[in-house]
Amino acid sequence: MALQPQASVRFIDCAALPPEPWANGNGTTRTIARGPSNRTDVGWRVSLVTLNGAAKFSQFSGFNRTLLLLDEGSVDLHSQDGQLVARTGQPVHFSGDLHVWVSMMTNAVNVLNVITQRDNYRAAVSIASNSLRITPAQTHLLICLAGQWTVSSSVLRDVLLTPMKGIWTEGRQEDLDLRPFGPGAQLVSIAIETVERLAASN
Repeated sequence: MALQPQASVRFIDCAALPPEPWANGNGTTRTIARGPSNRTDVGWRVSLVTLNGAAKFSQFSGFNRTLLLLDEGSVDLHSQDGQLVARTGQPVHFSGDLHVWVSMMTNAVNVLNVITQRDNYRAAVSIASNSLRITPAQTHLLICLAGQWTVSSSVLRDVLLTPMKGIWTEGRQEDLDLRPFGPGAQLVSIAIETVERLAASN
């Protein structure tokens, strides 16, 4: 049985994360959060990726991937299975087993990248633009994309999130109240559960 992480709340500042340049020079990665690792692989990872042009994505066999375009426009994703179009604010899902590449773009764009080990984890990525109350997943990340948001619960008091800042909760059970402020406010929710936990709840 997998060990359950201790309950915790951590704060995220994406702009303060160190960039890791790609070997081909066509992108950088900032690791926002990562899950437990075995000897060869990390269980899951959430990262902010900047694409500077045509590039080939790393292959992650045995993983599922979700990509969320944060900037205006679209990104064409090509693979041996065909083509996907990533549009702003619309998560796209694909297998890490695929060889995926992006065609040349006019401007650099930022995307949120979520990968999970297929046999052990599931991730649900969604965008919020209105007030809502959520019950957090075992692992839950909330990142402000635009405007401002407050996060409140029995232990959090109106925590303010500004663009590209967020919180990462582990093992919290209390509901979270999310409230937007400002025109066009958006927040991304990344809920990660173990396959074992999901099976037990069904």
